[in-house]
Amino acid sequence: MEKVPKQEAIQNSIDATEASISGYGLVSYQVDLLQQAFENLNDSDELATSTGTSSDTSAISLTSIDGSAETGAYDITVTRLAQEQRMISDEYASTTASLNASSFDISITVGNASTTTTAVTVSTPTPAGVVSAINAANTGVTASLVDTGINGSNYRIILSGDTGTEGAFTVTSSPDLGFGDSGNTLQAAQDAAINFDGLTVTRASNEINDVIEGATFLLTEATSSAVRLNITSDKSTLKTNLQTVITTYNDLNTMFGELTAAGSEAELGGALADDTSLVRYLRTQIRSALFADSSTTSGDINALRDLGISIDRTGDLTFDETTYDSVIASSYDDVVMMLSANTSNQSLYGTADRGLAQDIATTLEGFSESTGVLTTRTSSAEEELDDFKEELVKLEARMENVYQRYLTQFTAMETLMASMNTTKDYLEGQLEQLSKAYDN
Repeated sequence: MEKVPKQEAIQNSIDATEASISGYGLVSYQVDLLQQAFENLNDSDELATSTGTSSDTSAISLTSIDGSAETGAYDITVTRLAQEQRMISDEYASTTASLNASSFDISITVGNASTTTTAVTVSTPTPAGVVSAINAANTGVTASLVDTGINGSNYRIILSGDTGTEGAFTVTSSPDLGFGDSGNTLQAAQDAAINFDGLTVTRASNEINDVIEGATFLLTEATSSAVRLNITSDKSTLKTNLQTVITTYNDLNTMFGELTAAGSEAELGGALADDTSLVRYLRTQIRSALFADSSTTSGDINALRDLGISIDRTGDLTFDETTYDSVIASSYDDVVMMLSANTSNQSLYGTADRGLAQDIATTLEGFSESTGVLTTRTSSAEEELDDFKEELVKLEARMENVYQRYLTQFTAMETLMASMNTTKDYLEGQLEQLSKAYDN
């Protein structure tokens, strides 16, 4: 009788603590979802989705388009392609043929408008040794050995530079390897040249990423007429991501209510009924972050409230799409700045402002850090659970000791009773015999 009420009390504490731990885990999971939803809004090039087409992909192809690319049509004529300088050496009989020298230097000068000269030491004076030394020097000129297949002297060293006129180079050495000989220059370095909407543009590479904002295109052949690139920007991605934020927050708000409502029939309903202070704290902190001004306000756009987002009397977020559509139509760039600081792939370290989306995501992340309120609450509850379980084990051990003591006492009593019964039987027998003796 002593064991049952104590055992039930401890077990009730264990059940309540386990429910609290599950409740903390559920809240942490939902907060993480909300953090992820805001992180989908912290990169400017991910707030919209842009697509593009080329009227002649054999000449110009779009290789990447991010969300910052604006809707538009662009006419491009390719006058010439960028190319790298290539030159070859004299011929050699093998990759290990002696160059009739000990260690020697090769002077490589790279550049056109500005030049850089490097002395490359060849410690193994063979064609293979030359190739190895040039590649190890990292001058921007790369070397390779090619077997031309011609009988006899059939190995030649090929040198290649970077594309564009600034990739041009000269090579001199003693012994002379033939790189400067007439006929040994296979191709001269040149820049790509395009006519972009009537403007002549030159670039060192055939992959161009700074002519159309947010788009990268690749030139593959010269054209006699303009190639049209059509780009379409779909800003519905931003609205979809904002709606995800609202849905995720409202799910969290509903969860808060269920976890703190004693007697709730929801799964884990009432699990945090004894820790309503935590829920109040989280609600206050999250709402403050949601409706704070951005660290990068822009124009008339300062916060989520300017996008038609507000809170109703139940604590849920609401979304006025009419207000949102009007703001996006007139102030999209300001919205991007407010949410993302007009940055992408931003570092979370340092003091630079990162926009409201990351401001909120950082606040949410803090709850689950090693010293965050959800982490510390969970750790404390787990320690309490261990204490309750240990207390239950101790109760079982104590009750077992009591049982053994009672069992020992009962056994001793049974032994005594057996002895007394034996004595009684003996006395009864003696009395019977005595009575019979008097009867005779």
